Amino acid sequence: MPEDVLGLPVHPLSVHAPLVLVPLAAILTIIVAASPDRRAKWGWLTAIVATAALASTYVARLSGQDLEEALFPETLPPLVADHKELGSNAIWFVLALWLSVCALLLLDLDRRRRTDISSPILPTILAVVTIMVAMAAIAQILWTGWSGAKSHWQPAAGAQQGQVILEDPRSM
Repeated sequence: MPEDVLGLPVHPLSVHAPLVLVPLAAILTIIVAASPDRRAKWGWLTAIVATAALASTYVARLSGQDLEEALFPETLPPLVADHKELGSNAIWFVLALWLSVCALLLLDLDRRRRTDISSPILPTILAVVTIMVAMAAIAQILWTGWSGAKSHWQPAAGAQQGQVILEDPRSM
């Protein structure tokens, strides 16, 4: 994976895609899980957005690992270590979102093809689990993004608790 694009590190560029796509996929997932009518219309769009969210989260994770190796070969600052841990876990939340969307859509497809299934228990349980997974994915990706912003804008050296340090780019 390239370390930079036009002189800019890939990680700060790539993290914006999951910060948009994961909540979008999760919101679409909640809509299609709660409404079978919407599931038939928007289900595959939701699967495509969830796939893009998963891929972008993976790219952000890989680029974050590359950036970490380039900037901190020795020891990670505590804020960066927290962000790394959250970012490493985020991929699993997004993967769970993707799997739950696919399971929901495949079950719905199977139920529409068959007429002998009458119990709504399995689709209802899967819909509830899918909604919970979607909410957890939103929380995890936003928490990860917040910690990344915090690790960049509130460096450990010279910052007091709650103080934001912004450098004038002209002074660099």
